[in-house]
Amino acid sequence: MTDWLSRLQTIDRRWIYLSIWVACALPFVVNIKLPVYVSPETRRLYEFIEKCPPGKVVMVDSAWDAGSQGENWGQVEVVFEHLFRRRIPFIVTSVEITPLGPQFADKVIEKLVREKFPDRKYGVDWVNLGYTKGGWQAMQQIAKDIRQQYKKDSRGYSLDDAEHLPLMQRVRNIEDIYLIYSVTYSPMEDWIPFVHGVYGTPIAFGCAGIQSTTYYRYLLSKQLVGMLVGVRGAAEYDALLHPDIRERNSMGTRLIVPQAFGHLVIIVAVILGNIGYFAARRRRG
Repeated sequence: MTDWLSRLQTIDRRWIYLSIWVACALPFVVNIKLPVYVSPETRRLYEFIEKCPPGKVVMVDSAWDAGSQGENWGQVEVVFEHLFRRRIPFIVTSVEITPLGPQFADKVIEKLVREKFPDRKYGVDWVNLGYTKGGWQAMQQIAKDIRQQYKKDSRGYSLDDAEHLPLMQRVRNIEDIYLIYSVTYSPMEDWIPFVHGVYGTPIAFGCAGIQSTTYYRYLLSKQLVGMLVGVRGAAEYDALLHPDIRERNSMGTRLIVPQAFGHLVIIVAVILGNIGYFAARRRRG
């Protein structure tokens, strides 16, 4: 028995690779949904948006692209859905990191409008201002006077065009913004000292799981009102939006299952390897 167990630490790695492939591929073939535990940082963001007063606008800094869409797509999708559901108007921007961010945000919005909110209209319920450079200087200029940083939106309309952009006629500076939600692989911390620190505007982040440890200190100090961490955060937010698990179909909900199955295979492989190690050690002893 000891001889057989000792061979577990020498399993051909190709079997492990195959097991991970099957575990990750299976949820795309069979519709599997897992219950999720909602973390405090996710719940705080959800509840903060729920409390948005009438007349306020949310700004979404969509600074992600194809390189991080596996985690960031779901994070903007669930928040956009929440804003559409509550009829909270929002503005999309992309400061400094990538010029592709607004385009990817448009893809998510178009999907939501097509499938769930066909009555929502551009210019009334949301506006995409596009990409801008400038880092913290751009952030401060947006806070002081958004028209000094953006002359036109991503479709070429002047921000003073009341016919096409009625939403922008009531957005002048940071006083009109209820929340800034920055989503990318690693959000710019400049939002915290140069906007929240100066004007007190609430900030929230959506980030890659591996980057999240950098930002938890801001949650503890309450400089962030909430945060969505990787695929997990998107799936948790979807669970808050849809208590009935059968109604959940966001990107985060779909990706959390293969991620969980893949992690499970790795954990099992580690356990088997350790069993083999101790069995071999006992046999030698």
